[in-house]
Amino acid sequence: MELTAAQIQKYQKKTIPQLIKLATVHFNRYIRQRDDLGGYFQCISCGEHKSLDQMNASHYMAAGNYSNTRFNEDNVHGACIKCNKFLHGNLIEYRKRLVQKIGLDRVELVESIARKNVKQDRLSLIWVIENYKLKFKNGKKANSIYR
Repeated sequence: MELTAAQIQKYQKKTIPQLIKLATVHFNRYIRQRDDLGGYFQCISCGEHKSLDQMNASHYMAAGNYSNTRFNEDNVHGACIKCNKFLHGNLIEYRKRLVQKIGLDRVELVESIARKNVKQDRLSLIWVIENYKLKFKNGKKANSIYR
């Protein structure tokens, strides 16, 4: 997806932290849509089936520590509130199920990307916002620039 001048202009007055917050809203909304199995989801960490009101968009590599994987679809999956918040991601189980879901090569790629120090810029954040708004609206799987 290419950004238009109008799309870029729309966010001119937003700061980087404001853009990150807005991008997170749209990206996480898409992740919840992607992992919706018809009114329920399977937690990536514990494997239990739960109602959608219990779903968080959970980061395997924490967004606060590894900002360059914050918007990587392979890094973010539906997890229940218990695992994501109270068990801090339940990461050992998360990784096991993540390998089953996307394969070891892709998990290791996420881990290697997470270790690179990359700052997010305005244009990439605007792209995330506009891409995931569109993909959510269309109900399609999005293409991530962070793969």
